[in-house]
Amino acid sequence: MGRIRVLPEQLANKIAAGEVIERPASIVKELVENSLDAGARSIEIEIDHGGKAFIRVSDDGAGMDASDAKLAFQRHATSKITAAEDLEGIGSYGFRGEALPSIAAVSRARLITRREKDPAGTEVVVEGGSLKGVQEHACRPGTIVEVRDLFFNTPARRKFLKADSTEFGAIQDVVCRMALCAPQTRFVLKSSDKTLLDLPAGVPLSRRAQAVFGPESSGQLLDLDWQGDGIGFRGLLGKPSLTRGNRSQIHLFVNRRWVKSLPLSYALQAGYQGMLMEGRCPVAVLFLEVDLKRVDVNVHPTKQEVRISNEPEITSALQRAVRERLSQEPDLAPSLKTGIHQPAVKTYAIHSDSSVAQPWGAVLEGARSAGLLASAPPSAALQQPIALKGKLKITRLLGQIHRTYLVAETEEGFAIIDQHAAHERVVFEALLASLRSGQAEKQMLFLEELLEVHPRQRELFKQSLPLLTKVGFDIEGFGEGTSVVRAYPAVFGEVDPLQVLRTFLEQLEEGKVRTVLEESQEALAALCACKKQSVKANDAMEPAAARKLLERLAHCENPFNCPHGRPVLFTQTLSQLEKQFKRT
Repeated sequence: MGRIRVLPEQLANKIAAGEVIERPASIVKELVENSLDAGARSIEIEIDHGGKAFIRVSDDGAGMDASDAKLAFQRHATSKITAAEDLEGIGSYGFRGEALPSIAAVSRARLITRREKDPAGTEVVVEGGSLKGVQEHACRPGTIVEVRDLFFNTPARRKFLKADSTEFGAIQDVVCRMALCAPQTRFVLKSSDKTLLDLPAGVPLSRRAQAVFGPESSGQLLDLDWQGDGIGFRGLLGKPSLTRGNRSQIHLFVNRRWVKSLPLSYALQAGYQGMLMEGRCPVAVLFLEVDLKRVDVNVHPTKQEVRISNEPEITSALQRAVRERLSQEPDLAPSLKTGIHQPAVKTYAIHSDSSVAQPWGAVLEGARSAGLLASAPPSAALQQPIALKGKLKITRLLGQIHRTYLVAETEEGFAIIDQHAAHERVVFEALLASLRSGQAEKQMLFLEELLEVHPRQRELFKQSLPLLTKVGFDIEGFGEGTSVVRAYPAVFGEVDPLQVLRTFLEQLEEGKVRTVLEESQEALAALCACKKQSVKANDAMEPAAARKLLERLAHCENPFNCPHGRPVLFTQTLSQLEKQFKRT
């Protein structure tokens, strides 16, 4: 007798269930998707002990008759597809026919359902994959699925579940994601008889997103609606001032299906290039709409991963869509945060101790060499407002504090400007414009320099050579892992070209920049802007120098962030200031 044998059906079902049902949140996801496929306008989720003890999902959808209710617990029984050709254009959430049988294989499950036209409903009870009973049941139209004692018959799986609070957090994340993709449906989430979420139906996506992201997102979300050749993006983009320490609040949907996609996440974040600090990620709700035949959702049992044909084309379009939308926003300047939980803004009277407050004084040599001094006398005032991008207009320069920050009056209140970040942005955009011009001038090195490239960076360096040549470098191979640098872009000035190249390769290796032409040009310009001599913290500035800096900043495409994403300025309106002094 051979050693290969067919596994018993119940054992095979338990193994298959392990691919679909990882934790209580997996059950909630599958059941809510079924409810949405059934046309539900209201979905209520109730849990106990993080879903480990009890889960109930109730909806007012189409419901099922008795025969369909019984068939629903058989593996690969589905109403979503009928032939292999249907897999080429799946528009529903479910289609595999695995959710209910997988759930029932590792729990005690109960289904109650009724169609509106039927006089009575049906109750089906399944435990550990075994059918325990089917009977008529009095109930309202729709479907209710109850799941108890998850993994009661697979203790090895149960012991890997996390604390109740952790499992509840995962369930809440699932409900919030599903609520974002179905704003036409009401969602209610209860835990231990307490209502924790109640999201009404029919509200704008922005209101639902604020309920998900929290009150700090109010006024910080931008509508996105971009159409290309067979590709559409819509949703919400957080302003650069609304960020998180990871990508957990980037919600991606492909044809309404929530997915995990690193290429799409990276492309979205690349659209914020130069607007976010290193290590910070944007907040977004993004819906990609593309021909169903271009998407393969039959990749993983959980349906959270998809394949998209011509993905590079889509990611490039997404990066362009995000960048265009952010460039259209008239005001991306962050406001000063105030309140009991925020650090207080210290104010000082100007006196002779210049370490506390710095009136206009002599200009240091660094500011002179930066070219910021004008011939006007130190007492020069603004002849006309300086209009930064959008509605922000500076009407009067007030002074400098701690020799680092400029304070200015605006039409609506006041602004505090980081002088170093502002000058870095000015230099960066000037460098970038030169690199993009396609007519980069070369600065020949008096003595040729040898660049040693680490073995793990050599392939990246090889891929980058066409770009480096285009922007003005003259580099030639000189043995294994060594290159001769004869010239570099003249616009870089006195910056050490080898130091720029080494740092650039390090960033390529770490994945901080790709070899895409536009991104690489920005990375090179940012590196040089940082290393060029500029106005620093603790540099005193005269009014004329400060005015010249702000005038140059006003011509920048993005005057609100330095090349590395740090904020250039903060604003506060007069009404916000008056609230702090209890005038309103």
